[in-house]
Amino acid sequence: MKEKKLSQIIVLNVTGIFLYTIGIRCFAAPAGIAPGGASGIAILVNYVTGFPVGLFCSLFSLPLLAYVWKQRIFPRVFAARAACSIVLLSVMTDALEPILPAFGEDPLLAALFAGAFMGSGLGLVYLGNSDTGGITMIGLILQRYFPQIKVGAAASAMNIAIVLFSGLVYRDIRNILYAAVTVYVSGKFMDMLVNDSNSRDLMIVMSECTDLVRCVFLEEKKGITILKGEGGYTSETQRVIMGASNRADCARIRQKIQEVDPNALIIVAEANNVTGKEFGRML
Repeated sequence: MKEKKLSQIIVLNVTGIFLYTIGIRCFAAPAGIAPGGASGIAILVNYVTGFPVGLFCSLFSLPLLAYVWKQRIFPRVFAARAACSIVLLSVMTDALEPILPAFGEDPLLAALFAGAFMGSGLGLVYLGNSDTGGITMIGLILQRYFPQIKVGAAASAMNIAIVLFSGLVYRDIRNILYAAVTVYVSGKFMDMLVNDSNSRDLMIVMSECTDLVRCVFLEEKKGITILKGEGGYTSETQRVIMGASNRADCARIRQKIQEVDPNALIIVAEANNVTGKEFGRML
């Protein structure tokens, strides 16, 4: 996978943070939904004290990020991007409050749309090689001192605690249920967005002209693996070429293979969430 250009990173982060802001300002906060994370705590603090949501997110996340920076838990470039994303989220969340409409009359719809916008926003920020900070940072710091702790489990436990605590703040168990809906929908949208970006077409080629087929992949600058196979009827040994690429490149490669070997057997299958080597890397 080619390194993302700076312009792509900026567009992904700005768009993602804007969508996340819509989820908070238009749906979550007006409906009294605290869907975990730093933003969930910020919504509760804002409800009780009136303290700005965006400013609280920065005050919560930046000190944690500074510690992570000092301990070199993240690469410095990624930490710098995360700092920019945190500040932008803070500014955008507070600056757009008077402009964005509030939709809280129907809590269930608000929970669904809050999850959709927040999950999509986080997914785009992730694809932009950045992060919005928050609870995950605490999980990383805890793991630094207690290696047996898993970051995902620690973050999930803290998010559940925030969701449960929101019921006490709003004094209504329905707020807990709506927050749970938002968390679930947010996770689904984020996973869908990220996994789709990592999906590839898996190509398996069996040909009598293996060297020519290999040259096609190399010309397209695609990595391949050559396996040793055996014919089911003839028991003859033959080489099998396997590689992964995006759908547009796959169609072009398949056409070139058919040109060099019209009799080649080409199997194309969808491969979801391809990671490893140059695929699916965030840092």
